[in-house]
Amino acid sequence: MIKKNSLRRSLIVWGLVVFFASGLTACQTEGDISPTESEASSSHPAQPSQGDAQSNPVAPTSIPEESDPDPATIEVAWQSSPHADAFVQDAEGNNNTCARCHAPINWLPSMDDLPESCFACKFELEDPPPFIPENEWVDIPCNVCHEADRDENIQPEIAWLEIAPLGEYIAVASPTELCLKCHAPTDTLRHGDVLLGGAHIDYECTGCHSAHDTTTSCDVAGCHGDVIEPETPIPGHDADHQAVSCVACHDGSGMEVGPVEEQALWTTFTTDPSGSGSDIYPFTSHNIVLESNCDRCHFVDNPWALSADVAAP
Repeated sequence: MIKKNSLRRSLIVWGLVVFFASGLTACQTEGDISPTESEASSSHPAQPSQGDAQSNPVAPTSIPEESDPDPATIEVAWQSSPHADAFVQDAEGNNNTCARCHAPINWLPSMDDLPESCFACKFELEDPPPFIPENEWVDIPCNVCHEADRDENIQPEIAWLEIAPLGEYIAVASPTELCLKCHAPTDTLRHGDVLLGGAHIDYECTGCHSAHDTTTSCDVAGCHGDVIEPETPIPGHDADHQAVSCVACHDGSGMEVGPVEEQALWTTFTTDPSGSGSDIYPFTSHNIVLESNCDRCHFVDNPWALSADVAAP
């Protein structure tokens, strides 16, 4: 699962060694991520704020897993995740800047990526090649989020690989802080911003998302098994809504709702942050509330020919 660095990265290692050996700790980046345009869509968990402890007394920090999971099982889970298939290109056919999040081990910084204080080191980096071939792309392997020892054994503790050519890690205080190294708000095309709120405001990202295959569902952590298959009928939890995602009804941010034809699924939609207002695309709401408003879909002259005569739950 752990792939070796491309040989071409060695061209900048000397410069980076000089840079870090200088002791200018202010030169170290803080992991703020601003990838260039790509057509790939990704979610961006926002840092949870502190909510009412009484309303969310046991917000989970992670989905229950085996105390000593089998590495082979973890690898299989990772191979099915978006982290194992992250190759992208932007509209110009380039991807080095995209690699900052989509393949951190491949990413090569330019002089523009360094803070001003670093220029005191009196060296320059060559402009990185703008395109990384797919056969050299290493995606997001385990050692981006976990340190590897000298024998390349992955350690269970989480950390962020900030400077891949030097193997430099920085500590992170929580899974959400780690996720935000890449999944941060950005104005990049088709990279929507998460507005975390509602019932899950105090949750860690891994409270809902599996850490290794990134999947999630409302009952995956044992939270909502009683509403997925309720013993007592719940309005909207019926055969007519089997293709409607939970967020399509329970979004609390006012996002648009509609069907994704190729997936036969109803979900929330967001507008591209570029400002054109013309690119609407599916994006999962992270602001979940108990209340639902049937009028978001069941309104007069709706484009899906749904009944407008629906009694609110």
